[in-house]
Amino acid sequence: MRFENRRLTCFKISLAVLSVFILLFTAFPGFAERQSSIQIASTSPYRAGIEAYRHGQYSKALVFLKQAYNVEPANANVRYYMAVVLDKMDRSDEALPHYRYVMHHGTDNRVMAYAKKRVTHLKLDNHQSLAAFNLDKGINVPLKPHNNALMVEASLNDRAVGTFIVDTGATYTSISRELYEELGPENMTQIGTVRITTANGRIEVPKILIDRININGLEARNVEATVIDVRKSSSFSGLLGLSFLRQFKLTIDPTEGRLVFQAI
Repeated sequence: MRFENRRLTCFKISLAVLSVFILLFTAFPGFAERQSSIQIASTSPYRAGIEAYRHGQYSKALVFLKQAYNVEPANANVRYYMAVVLDKMDRSDEALPHYRYVMHHGTDNRVMAYAKKRVTHLKLDNHQSLAAFNLDKGINVPLKPHNNALMVEASLNDRAVGTFIVDTGATYTSISRELYEELGPENMTQIGTVRITTANGRIEVPKILIDRININGLEARNVEATVIDVRKSSSFSGLLGLSFLRQFKLTIDPTEGRLVFQAI
């Protein structure tokens, strides 16, 4: 009899606790959201970003995914979700380079196919908007500041994507040997060699012609470039020099974290 009374008491306590939680969830709608936020915050930024995205919390998702991207900028999965979230937020100009990266560096065929589909669609939208674009206003390109360098992401010949330091003091645009191999030497126009000055003195490097360099729908054609050695651990793939920049008027807006390109 005493045992039965204890079981009955435990049951009543459990029922009371359950009733309290039901009351909190029904009477205070914000309680569930706060609990969800606590759970999200306790996971990795990448997982938290996906969870927020699935709940339609795109701004929150972007914050988490940017944290994950800063840690692993070459992670195709992180960049895919960043592209999708930015796409959902109607920030297609920022989504496009991430979709391009996934196209070339992803590991899931379905994800890569979707990225390619979105790149095609967004490029078409960009070209249509550029046709009616007032060039006096310019085209905004998000900056990626890193160690006091201004960095942007660019697509080369629609075959490879890289992060470039904007270097107004460099005569030529330069790409890493790794990016050069990815583009395919057989697809490049070779135009001899050129001597450049480096930290180790003057060296002779290959000089090539890149058919197209595209940044957020802004395209330069027939850009002279050099092929240089860049450490694989580096956060950049080359330099954007005057051979690219001289085709545009360039304004740096550090407060908004962007470059503004205008046709000359």
